Formats: sequence, C-alpha cells, structure tokens
Amino acid sequence: MPRITAGELKGRNLRYPEGERFRPTMDKVKEALFSIVAEEIIDARVLDLYAAAGALGLEALSRGARQAVFVEQNPQAYRHLEANIRALKVSDRTIVVRQDVRVYLKQSKFFATHIFCDPPYYYSLAKETLDLLAKNPGVTTETLIVLEHASNEEIVLPRSLKIRDSREYGDTRLSFIGKKGV
Repeated sequence: MPRITAGELKGRNLRYPEGERFRPTMDKVKEALFSIVAEEIIDARVLDLYAAAGALGLEALSRGARQAVFVEQNPQAYRHLEANIRALKVSDRTIVVRQDVRVYLKQSKFFATHIFCDPPYYYSLAKETLDLLAKNPGVTTETLIVLEHASNEEIVLPRSLKIRDSREYGDTRLSFIGKKGV
C-alpha cells in the first residue's frame, strides 16, 4: 500500500485505486526524488499532474510544501485523491482539479515551483505534456519539472526545455527538467 515516506505525515497510508491502469510511485522512487529536492521543497508550490491518488503532491506537503494543486481526470482516482486529502487533513493547502491535464495546461494560469508529471507510460502523453508545459507562461527558468516515465521510454523535449538530471530506479526513470535561460 502506498504511504507517505517522510515529514509531518510520515507513515500514513494512502488509498489507491485498484487495477492495471494505476501504477503508484514506489516508495523507494519517492524517497529518492524527495532526497534530491529536499531543501527546495520547503515552502514550495507544487503542481501534481496525472495525480491519481496524489502520492507525490501529498508527500511534498508532508515535507513542507506550502500548497499542492492536483490535476486528475479519472473518476475513480479522483475519489481516492479527495479521500486521501480529507484523511490527511490538508484540504486548506490543496486545490483539486478534475480535468484532463492537457486541457488544464491549455486553459489555466498557474505558478508552481515544482511540477510532478507522472503520465501513463507509452501513450505519448509525456511528450504532449512537456510541449504544453514549455508553452505555458507559468513555467519559468526557476520551475523544476520532474517527469516519471518508463526507463526504456525515449523522451523528446521541446527546444526550450533541457534535462538537468536523470536517475533510474528499475523500470522507472525520473527526469529532472528545466526551462532553458534566454
């Protein structure tokens, strides 16, 4: 069962939808991700795209993020996400949007210091989402995009983005992406 791995909510279990369509971020991957961004997550504003049950955004809140915006379209995942937020009593620091991520990125104005992006593997959603993020004025040179994808999935970046770092954990790769300076 997925859980919060550190911070004020450490050890709390998260409800997660069942079925092959849902792939929770493994605890070892979450721990590695947050050890990399540990200092900068404090007081951060995070955007959790393809949030599912909200594991990454909720982990960020537990570790000191100021606010998390979750975007999830699937009704089953959305119900679990809302239940997790209620159970953890972090409603005052969250915004939950039930919408397709691509529509959200085209229509919404947002500012996030960190964007967690965990689209379903192998559906070309990673490329499409990165293209939309590259065009969005809410993404600046200060924004860190963390893309979780299959380790054997080739990621094609828009010209304005660059990979700052990449780490592999079994079948999962975390790519740390930023906007190039002018």
